[in-house]
Amino acid sequence: MFIARRRYLSRFYGSFDCSLFVGDGQIPGHRPRWRLGVAVYADRCLEWYPVFALRRVAQHQWHRQQLEIVTRDVPTDGEQFAVLPGALIVQCREVQDGVFRLAMGPDAYAGYASWLESAPPGHNDRMGHFT
Repeated sequence: MFIARRRYLSRFYGSFDCSLFVGDGQIPGHRPRWRLGVAVYADRCLEWYPVFALRRVAQHQWHRQQLEIVTRDVPTDGEQFAVLPGALIVQCREVQDGVFRLAMGPDAYAGYASWLESAPPGHNDRMGHFT
């Protein structure tokens, strides 16, 4: 069932594999860990769906105009086995959700940064804050 869900989510236009770091005070009641998911570019936000869940709606949505990339780094030794091979760790900030971390491949990161940069004029006042 979970394989079918991942295939279903991956069929959305603008979707990519993306793990989200949960716990550590970000989501109450969860131990700190990486959670496998699929991110999808929506019209005005980035939506994140966990692979191992059955909900049809996105678990997290980050609004494009309030989103910025804080840092980009390679996984630490302990994180290398928790994220997909070759993934980059991207620390992001949104006004409402604060700072959060995503793990995605280099090609997905290039697309993500381009998506943020290509926001319509006046919709992203954080332009130029990429690292």
